[in-house]
Amino acid sequence: MLKFVSGLLLGVVLAISYVRFNVQLPPILQLPDDLRGGVVSAATEGDLYDLKGDEQRRLRALEVYFANRPAAAAEADAEAGYPFLKSLHTARALREARELRAQWLGFDKVLEKPGLKAALERKYATSDTDQLKRRMLHEELMARPFLIQWLEERGGPVRPDNVDARITSAALRELD
Repeated sequence: MLKFVSGLLLGVVLAISYVRFNVQLPPILQLPDDLRGGVVSAATEGDLYDLKGDEQRRLRALEVYFANRPAAAAEADAEAGYPFLKSLHTARALREARELRAQWLGFDKVLEKPGLKAALERKYATSDTDQLKRRMLHEELMARPFLIQWLEERGGPVRPDNVDARITSAALRELD
């Protein structure tokens, strides 16, 4: 059991070191992976470059190629202007915006409770229900720095007075 836990911890440390600091095993220890990747990539070339072939086979070949040549995937994405990375960012931002929109829609239920509404009115220093909801949503948004940055890159600062419109438009995918 100790060997398992030790191996697991070492694996986690190596993975984090590789991702964050590009720490890699010595080249001699990487040789088997490099050879395997080269053989697998060569085996997929027939399907990968067959322009008249089955699309599913080409997609599978591309998947196998990138699984064995991740640097090639990153390079291709960079050369094309990062469409894959932008797609990942958009998917995450839209997911977070939809989560916040669901909270926005649920604030009415929360504010139906008089005791809770009074406490929230004191906390946010307003008794106006719409203003209260915007301030609550803005506070929830502040816990999501990625979404804030993504929204601001697409339309300027997100403030308590525009947070509901910005989140709703992102959640409904009106922003790109």
